[in-house]
Amino acid sequence: MKIKILLMLSAIFLLSCNTVLKTIYGIKKPDIENKTTIHKKAHKLGLDTSNIVTVNGKDFLYVLQEKGIPDADIFDKNGRYIEYRLNDSSCNAGLFDFIPSLNLTQSYHQPDSADLPTQLKKFRDIYGNALPPIDQADFYVLIYWTAWSGRLNKDHVKIWEKQANDNKNCKIKVLKVNLDFQEYWDKTEMDRVLRAVSRKK
Repeated sequence: MKIKILLMLSAIFLLSCNTVLKTIYGIKKPDIENKTTIHKKAHKLGLDTSNIVTVNGKDFLYVLQEKGIPDADIFDKNGRYIEYRLNDSSCNAGLFDFIPSLNLTQSYHQPDSADLPTQLKKFRDIYGNALPPIDQADFYVLIYWTAWSGRLNKDHVKIWEKQANDNKNCKIKVLKVNLDFQEYWDKTEMDRVLRAVSRKK
C-alpha cells in the first residue's frame, strides 16, 4: 500500500518538477490542514464550503490509495455504487459528460463495490465530528479533492459540482471529500499516516 501511495503522490509531483507547470496549476507540497485553511482555499477557488467533509485518520490511507485527485464516486438513491468509467484505464474526464446526463430513467452499470453508507463511515465533518444524516437525493456525488492540488480544483471539482447542481433531470447531493492531512487527527493517527507517505523506510 505504501508503494501505491508514494507512486500516486510522485506522479502528481512530477508536474511540480516543471516550474512553469507548477506555477500554472498552483500545485504545492501537501500540508496539515484545518477548517480555517480548507475554507480559505475553497473560497479562493470559488468552491461551496457548506458541503466539505474530511476523512478520518483511521481510514485515510485506504481512501487515498483508492481515489484519484481529483475524482468522484457516484451512488444511486439506494446507496449503490455507479461506475462511470467505460473501462479500468479510463480517466476522470468521463465525469464531465456523465454528471450532466444523470437521470432517473436510465440504467447504470453497478458493480458490487462499496455502498454509500460504508463510505460515509470513513468521513467526518470539517471539525472531525461524525457526519449527521445526509439529505435524501436521487444520486450522490462524492468529489475527492485537496487544497494542495491547485487549479485542478477549478478545472474539475468546481465544474463537476456546478454540473450536478444544474442537472434538472434529478436531485443530486454533492459532498466534497477533502483528502488533505487533518489537524484534528490524534497524534497516533497522524504519525501513522505521515510514516506511510514518507519516502523514508
